[in-house]
Amino acid sequence: MNGFFSRDRLIGLFCFAFAGYVWYEAGTFPTSDFDAVGPTLYPRFLATVIGLAALVIFLRPSRGSAGKDVKAHWGSFFYVIAVSCAYIALLMPLGFIPTTVLFLLAMVLYFEPSELKVRVRKAALYAVLFSAFLYLFFGKILGVLLPGGVLAGLIK
Repeated sequence: MNGFFSRDRLIGLFCFAFAGYVWYEAGTFPTSDFDAVGPTLYPRFLATVIGLAALVIFLRPSRGSAGKDVKAHWGSFFYVIAVSCAYIALLMPLGFIPTTVLFLLAMVLYFEPSELKVRVRKAALYAVLFSAFLYLFFGKILGVLLPGGVLAGLIK
């Protein structure tokens, strides 16, 4: 695709349309008296971020596709899809913190180019700290109900 609608621009358009759909659907969520923030804030925030990123992708100049390894990109794409599906499947039985730690470990170990010994240490530290931060931010500060799983009795 060498015209105006290159592959990057089509992806940008698709992501922008997806962000618009998420924004619209978030407005249809039922409200609750127990939720001070409201159910639309976070999805609409994410839709805004996705929409802005999509606009950047759409508006930036196209680059030639010379020198790109398409097969490597598809392998990474399928890896992310598989790990995300495993995350969704394990979220309820294991709980938010252990599943998020495993998800982040899998992602960092796959995409970090340094030596394995360094990657494991760095990935484990990053996964545990970031998962704890996410739990504290969403579970404690925003009051989002996160699945407890195997740690349900330990964390309150």
